[in-house]
Amino acid sequence: MLALLEFVLHLSAPSEKLIELATDYAGLSRYLPNQLKSIKIIEENNNETITEEELVFSTIIKNKIIQQTKHSKLSKTELKSEIILGPATGSTILVTFSKLNEGTDVSISANLKLSLKAKFLSPIIKKLYKTVMTGILYKMNADALQQKSGL
Repeated sequence: MLALLEFVLHLSAPSEKLIELATDYAGLSRYLPNQLKSIKIIEENNNETITEEELVFSTIIKNKIIQQTKHSKLSKTELKSEIILGPATGSTILVTFSKLNEGTDVSISANLKLSLKAKFLSPIIKKLYKTVMTGILYKMNADALQQKSGL
């Protein structure tokens, strides 16, 4: 079952800096230190990077997920990530950075592939995913602005 999630954030940082931070795959864990325990680069070339992530979610019980993700730079402003190994295999996330006069619009379009068991959790999973992605992007925005000002 696919759960579609789409949203747009307006951020004040320049798109080039946000893309630079978003494609620093080895450094992404600093934006989610409690959930993204580790990230290793498995393979890398000009336009594609494959990473292996260890994700930990603490609810009533602690769940650990190991997954592999293929990240592709489709253009100067468009990134695509596809989960290629793990419970969400087949899920894709498309992130588009649109330069504005002041800042950047970041569009997220995610097709989350969920098991039939998870179907009834779809609204909760989508809300959680949007919250996590929004948090990551706001932290990247703050880092980009700090680096831009030379602090």
